[in-house]
Amino acid sequence: MAKSDSRLSADAVSSTTSARQSSESPVSDLSDSTPPSSSKSPPPRRTFMSALARLELPLDFKTAMSQWWNAPSLDVTERTVLSFLPFFPKPDATRKAESKMIELSKGRSLNEFEITRITEPAQEELVVLHGYGAGLAFFYRNFDGLSQLPGWRLHALDLLGYGRSSRPKFKIRAKDKYEAVHASENWFIDSLEEWREKKGIEKFTLMAHSMGGYIGVAYALRHPERIKKLILVSPAGVPRDPWIVHEDEAHPPSSALGSEFTRTQADTTKHSTRAVDKRQTELKRPMPNWLVFLWERHVSPFSFVRCTGPLGPQLVSLWTSHRFSLLPTDEANALHQYVLGLFTAPGSGEYAITRLLAPGAYARIALLDRINELKIPTLWMYGENDWMDIKAGAKAARQMRANGVDSKCVVIEKAGHHLYLDNPRDFNDAVVEALRQPA
Repeated sequence: MAKSDSRLSADAVSSTTSARQSSESPVSDLSDSTPPSSSKSPPPRRTFMSALARLELPLDFKTAMSQWWNAPSLDVTERTVLSFLPFFPKPDATRKAESKMIELSKGRSLNEFEITRITEPAQEELVVLHGYGAGLAFFYRNFDGLSQLPGWRLHALDLLGYGRSSRPKFKIRAKDKYEAVHASENWFIDSLEEWREKKGIEKFTLMAHSMGGYIGVAYALRHPERIKKLILVSPAGVPRDPWIVHEDEAHPPSSALGSEFTRTQADTTKHSTRAVDKRQTELKRPMPNWLVFLWERHVSPFSFVRCTGPLGPQLVSLWTSHRFSLLPTDEANALHQYVLGLFTAPGSGEYAITRLLAPGAYARIALLDRINELKIPTLWMYGENDWMDIKAGAKAARQMRANGVDSKCVVIEKAGHHLYLDNPRDFNDAVVEALRQPA
């Protein structure tokens, strides 16, 4: 258990047990490591049909047909997941939680899960944003721990076009890819700002995961006066795309994105003694041409789930059976039903990802090139088995500190990209510690 209590910082090991403080390598040292040679031949490309031929569906067709035909509403599946909390739907001695739909202009609305402490007035506000394809209930293992901090009120939101928030048609006007980036960011930023105005919140701390982290930085750059602190959980879009920087070398796009769908929760919760840069290099594989083709034409992966009818639950189970493999059976089943509802809901905000990110999940405008304008205390968080670029997060923290901004990068042991799910105890401890620090 001692290992799960330790965390690595960008400059030195941050551990809850002093015995482990000298045994881990600091993340900051990764930026000085020598990159692997690019002379090695890439592994053979996999075709789409060969990938399909190797699929082992964990859900039988009869069960999948039943789930497709009798699928409960997203409202029901979200409520089922959130009901694992000790204070929902009924409050406990100190907290109450409410599910709200906040109406915005133009027929839009944002789904909110608000947790209020009833023992003292709220003095601080924490806003939580999910990542791509997810929803607010993904943080169900964190709400209990984070809501025990006196004086804080928590607001978990479904981004516009995700979860139970309204799903307007994703439509932007842009002359080029860079205009498309800013137009796509504004699609989310405007709804978040209108939600803030509706709630009457002057300033808040923002915690956001993956694509939500990218949107959170974009919001903070546009409305810096509204953010006290940023907590970026394995954020998307931090590093520069190496193939854009060196585009004359004509490399095929590559990414560690595939590990999000192939690695089990058991894989991501293992403790590794290997260097982070070596581990992440091993995860990278060339992207197949067909995927690059679909990406650049803004085809959503969820459209395949929506178009396959009763096969949809089987396709979803390929991810959920891996992602939630270590959770109790009732929680894993509830999350599978919730994810099935998220993936099969009408497409909307999901179509922004191909405007914001290039093939390989690198940002079209990297956050490393934008954070010099960010003057807000920022915590960068990653799982030790994260497929996101931990070195880029450590570099971002150093870059901000060089500009006089309080910033650090921590790595949670025995966790991957979804570190809040894989190791909620250590994740919650790190977040609470950050919340207690004065802005």
